Amino acid sequence: MQTDSLLGVWAGTVHNTNGWDMKITISILQPVEIGSMLGVFDIPMIPCSGALRIVNIRGETLELQAEKLQGDCGKADSDSLELLPDGTLLYVSKGRDWETRGIIQRVFDESMK
Repeated sequence: MQTDSLLGVWAGTVHNTNGWDMKITISILQPVEIGSMLGVFDIPMIPCSGALRIVNIRGETLELQAEKLQGDCGKADSDSLELLPDGTLLYVSKGRDWETRGIIQRVFDESMK
């Protein structure tokens, strides 16, 4: 994975195993590097927002830790983003008794200016 290949704003609808769908926006502000802050996320429906730190990289998958949470965020045991062959990202967040997952697409990057 190229370290700057994900820069930009990504958005989409994700599904929670509790039975509801929600829109998520992830703004990737920094190049991919373990230990660094990748960017921020926002889920208006809950509401929940915060920052995402990279804790590991496995192939095309970034293992993340949500930090600086604001709102009514559920406690996730793991969060990840996987770059898929079509250029979209698979977002997965898992808690003790729930999972949220869905495909998000890039909606803006610096080259679109």
